[in-house]
Amino acid sequence: MDGEGGERASGSDGQPPGAPGKVPLGAFATIWLTLFLDLLGFGIVIPVLPYYATEHGASPAVVTLLSTSFSLAQFVMAPVLGRISDRHGRRPVMLLSIAGSCASMLVLGFATTLWMVFLARLVSGTCNANVSTANAYIADRVAPRDRARYMGMMGSAIGMGFVFGPAIGGLLSTPGHPELPFLCAAVLAAVNWVMAWVWLPESVERKRASAATGGSSPWRSLGRLLDVRGTPLAALVMVSFGFFFAFSAMESTMALLTEARLGWDARHTGYMFSMVGACIVISQTVLLGRLVRRFGEKRTLVIGLVVQAVGLAGCAIAFTVVHMVVSAAFIAVGNGLVSPSTSAIVSRVSSAEDQGLNLGLVQSAAALSRIFGPALAGVLFEHISPGAPMAVAAVVVIGVVLLVAPRIRVER
Repeated sequence: MDGEGGERASGSDGQPPGAPGKVPLGAFATIWLTLFLDLLGFGIVIPVLPYYATEHGASPAVVTLLSTSFSLAQFVMAPVLGRISDRHGRRPVMLLSIAGSCASMLVLGFATTLWMVFLARLVSGTCNANVSTANAYIADRVAPRDRARYMGMMGSAIGMGFVFGPAIGGLLSTPGHPELPFLCAAVLAAVNWVMAWVWLPESVERKRASAATGGSSPWRSLGRLLDVRGTPLAALVMVSFGFFFAFSAMESTMALLTEARLGWDARHTGYMFSMVGACIVISQTVLLGRLVRRFGEKRTLVIGLVVQAVGLAGCAIAFTVVHMVVSAAFIAVGNGLVSPSTSAIVSRVSSAEDQGLNLGLVQSAAALSRIFGPALAGVLFEHISPGAPMAVAAVVVIGVVLLVAPRIRVER
């Protein structure tokens, strides 16, 4: 299993010397809640933003640019925030990003012009780039053998946010108060900031942060995304891009596919996306730890990719409710296995001084894929067939399994 289960000497596993083997309960709850609220806020926006932006004069084409602006900000800022957290500590970055999330929701709620809506989405995408910092915090405090399990628990926060966000957004949005979902998300973020201030200790030792300061400027960190060829990180960046390319293609066309094939409306598709989120949570809390203990992170990653490819292929040829739902469940389970396994492997191949940056680079690749995946999926859906985006996404994932996964090395 490529040495995945092996222990490393104390102090070489990315933990501060003498650090506990588990994250303090208050700190873990704060990190978990931060990721949950990130995705909750993202989910709240999904069903509400198109109508909200239209009220501010946005055309359908401009509405799609709002999603692109979010992903573009995340693409640029994920490695930057990761490097800043390596240099100056995880706690300041988490506090700043939570405050930024709160501010973005307030701007969105009180927006009076379209440019304010765009500003809010750019700030939100910037702050959502803190996922890499959250994972780096876990890697700082947890032994290598336990990282996939802990990152799976962190991933369950993302899944839970994906379950509840769209439902809450739909329930809170009313014609008389369209801003209510955003203001509620701002209040939750403010509570989260207080929790972080009280219960989130720093995880990076001062001497480690000082060592990281000797690297390149954080604003040049994004260039590392183009300069990882031949490194252990390269294959993981490619896995992240291919995996999220396929998943975002599915996300952007699933509602169109179920409408064309099954005659579903937004409510039925929303129910299925909630089921997808629930399956992600279950796979990360129940399956992930068992599979990692038995097979290691790399093989668990490959299993997740294969399961996702099967689900995507199933959706491409599904014409019944049962077939579609089962296929979507396979996609969700694959997602639940791939994301935390990838983060755990990145933490293993990274030095203690580069964990935040490298996790940010992988997240940046995922954000970039979310820009191109939906665009290609829309063209395939419109000009070839409703099932074409799912079929192409399945081929992309199989290509990752065959061409990229064998190059992953986890000797550290």
